[in-house]
Amino acid sequence: MTVNFTDFLTAFSSALDLLKPETPHQSARRAYITQNIARHRGLSKPAQRRLFIAALLWDIGNGAHSPAHCAQRLSNIPLLAGCAGLICGAGIHNAEHSLLQLADDLAALSVYEFPRGHYPEKAMQTLCDSIGCKYALDDVIALRDLGLQQEFWKQLASSSLSTEIRLLAPFPAHTLTDTELLQIASLLARVIDTHCCSAMGHSFKVAELSAQLGGLYGFSQTGIEKIHIAGLLHDLGKLAVPAAVLTQKTPLNEMQRKQVFRHPLHTWDVLSAVPGLCDVAQSASFHHERLDGKGYPFYLKSTQLDLGSRIISVADNYAALTEERCYKAAYSPEKSFAIMEENARGGGLDAAVVGALKSGLSVSPDILSASSVQP
Repeated sequence: MTVNFTDFLTAFSSALDLLKPETPHQSARRAYITQNIARHRGLSKPAQRRLFIAALLWDIGNGAHSPAHCAQRLSNIPLLAGCAGLICGAGIHNAEHSLLQLADDLAALSVYEFPRGHYPEKAMQTLCDSIGCKYALDDVIALRDLGLQQEFWKQLASSSLSTEIRLLAPFPAHTLTDTELLQIASLLARVIDTHCCSAMGHSFKVAELSAQLGGLYGFSQTGIEKIHIAGLLHDLGKLAVPAAVLTQKTPLNEMQRKQVFRHPLHTWDVLSAVPGLCDVAQSASFHHERLDGKGYPFYLKSTQLDLGSRIISVADNYAALTEERCYKAAYSPEKSFAIMEENARGGGLDAAVVGALKSGLSVSPDILSASSVQP
């Protein structure tokens, strides 16, 4: 796969933004403000790089969705290691953290000030009141200088801000290696599973089962890597669904069902925007479609669903059935396959893929070992 680091980084930040619909594009706005101030102040390139990445991924380390040992997980990813302290350093106050806090606060405050795209007088006054105790004077002065330029505020309110963010990236274009892509995708999968309260590592189970099925079907190494990444990120859109809804024991009401049914749309919106991830986006986003066209949210039929999508659907079904959930106990493999085979007869799942998984697990029952689902 050919995936640019900056492209995937901005997609990651877009996924995190799903957690806070009240402040749309917060990550991109934070990164835009941070990078402009850093440039205006002439900060070093290493500092600009740390601040840029930390601004986009700031929300990983804040909130109930933050994965366990977040700082350590970031430190284990070479591309992100230098930002671990900034992202997860709650209670730490230094110059770079102060700048990020200033940018985050302005991004949030200016959302509620109208007209959009103009100098947010009230927001700026609020920030200035905290000079010395919360923000550095030099950062606020730089922001005031930038604020004299109408284009700065116009761009901050623009719908094309994500494109501008890519242009502001303070490092040369870098194509992710397969290892790097897997590392960063796995981190995002942990955020997803933590938000969904999936202690069993659902995304990792789906990824491992999907990769094994890809191997059984003779996928190339690249094809197996794609289906593995799709499995890790198939529930990305659930970040837009409140955790309370995802863990509710009683039946969902109509509004809640609509929230859940829309989650593949969010997955598609985020992943399809990344050049090089078209196949991954399809496989990840179509896993709730049915062969008879009665699935959701795109209502695709069998002729429109490629093998990757069918594999993710089967892997997701098996993982969900065999996991304990707040509304059900974990089913045995035998009962799970009985349910899936009935589903296939009714036009839901691909019977051949269900059979392949059943045969594969009978030959290698340790596919879902602890080490394979918790990399």
